[in-house]
Amino acid sequence: MRPPGGETLRLVLGEGLEALRQAQLAVAAFLAARGAGPNTASRAELLLEEMALNTLRHGFADGSTPEVAVTAWQDDGRCGLDFEDRGAPFDPTLAPLPVKPGRLQDAPVGGLGLPLLHRIAAEIAYERSGDGRNHLRLVLPAEDAAIG
Repeated sequence: MRPPGGETLRLVLGEGLEALRQAQLAVAAFLAARGAGPNTASRAELLLEEMALNTLRHGFADGSTPEVAVTAWQDDGRCGLDFEDRGAPFDPTLAPLPVKPGRLQDAPVGGLGLPLLHRIAAEIAYERSGDGRNHLRLVLPAEDAAIG
């Protein structure tokens, strides 16, 4: 996946909630400094949390050191997040979305990450590179765009 043009902020996350929180603050500040509104910053923080935690939790079951690189970017009025990791291959564009339960009491705990991703991101692109890396690009919707 070709890196975006324009300005970028690159962060590398390992395990730990404090590092994730600091990354969320840094991404929100980066986007705000480039004219993104509060809705865009909030969406970026939410997507960062969801994708980073799920990748760190599920992508490294083989015992390798969990690490996710996140690049926030702004280019030609668009902004987004790129994720890169050496975890297990996982293409969220092809993964089936869970079926909505008929009743709240039938809803399983968890499993809402993919629906959230598809609902919030304006564009999703994934590729697995030849060197064994997952590359995920999430383009954020315009500030005034409604979610889902």
